Amino acid sequence: MISNTLKAIQETKSKLAALEKKAAVEQKARIQNLHKEAGFATRQELIDALQTLGGKAPKKAKARGARAAKATKTSKPAKALKVKKTVKKGVKKRAKRTVITAELKKGIIAALKTGGTGAAIAAKFGVSVPTLHNIKKAAGLTKARKK
Repeated sequence: MISNTLKAIQETKSKLAALEKKAAVEQKARIQNLHKEAGFATRQELIDALQTLGGKAPKKAKARGARAAKATKTSKPAKALKVKKTVKKGVKKRAKRTVITAELKKGIIAALKTGGTGAAIAAKFGVSVPTLHNIKKAAGLTKARKK
């Protein structure tokens, strides 16, 4: 019974290996002709066009051993492409920090004493909820934890 299961596992592994090999061959063939499908004469033209779109170029894998030392000495440095940074539409910029003045603290403490939710009071005064809790704690408006 166990030997049948092991045989089935082995057969499945061999089928998987064959499928992976087939997929690799198909992928290699597709990549080799990708520049033609995109309308470029050479692969280098396609690469140049992709690099003008912006973004970072992929990092090259580091070679190890004696070959690595030789390769780094003889290889020429790649030319850096100047890419214009653009701001994406709809992306929010980070909010500026609110200056917590004594007047602001007094207003927050008064609002806390009258009642209301912390989130509503924080939004009203333009501070974060954690900042509101810090002010509340400093004013002595929080209860001590039970031990």
